[in-house]
Amino acid sequence: MKKYLLSSLALAGIMVAATGASARDMYGVVNAGYGFGTKNSDGAVIMGVGAGYEMNEMVRSDIIVDYRGWNKIDFKNGGKKADAWSIPVLLNVYGSYPVYGNMGVYAMAGLGMSYNHADSTLNAKSDDKVSFAWNIGAGVEYAMNDCWTLDLGYRYTDLGKAKVKAQEGYTGHKSEELTSHDIKLTARYAF
Repeated sequence: MKKYLLSSLALAGIMVAATGASARDMYGVVNAGYGFGTKNSDGAVIMGVGAGYEMNEMVRSDIIVDYRGWNKIDFKNGGKKADAWSIPVLLNVYGSYPVYGNMGVYAMAGLGMSYNHADSTLNAKSDDKVSFAWNIGAGVEYAMNDCWTLDLGYRYTDLGKAKVKAQEGYTGHKSEELTSHDIKLTARYAF
């Protein structure tokens, strides 16, 4: 996991350095939200941090590291649901359009990877997994001043699979897709 995270951060740093970014084009990100689970998950609390680069008034990109604490996931393994968590690292690109005054709308998409962990269930133990991850979404943003911007957005997120494997004396592996509909409140601070 560490090598994937470091590789992603290094790639983001190289991209920013190659564009000749000034400090004013850089921004920090803090977000929080809730993911309404799909299929066999009960949802997830989301918290994250990141850094980004504003290419112009309409296009920006950032790299975000989230912690996603899933409530329960049903692996259909003896009827017991498991607690799980994920740490996705996503490189996102946004297209913004001003609507009125300091308000705007945006569409976004991102790719990356996610480290997924499921706690033990009846007759099974956790099997940590690094999976391909992606998200797509849209939202509204409001520039409070030259430095601070708030946005409220929706994302459809796919973090790959969480797995459990059978304990000694039992057979098989069980995996479930980790997908959700996320509502996120994000604060951006331009340096």
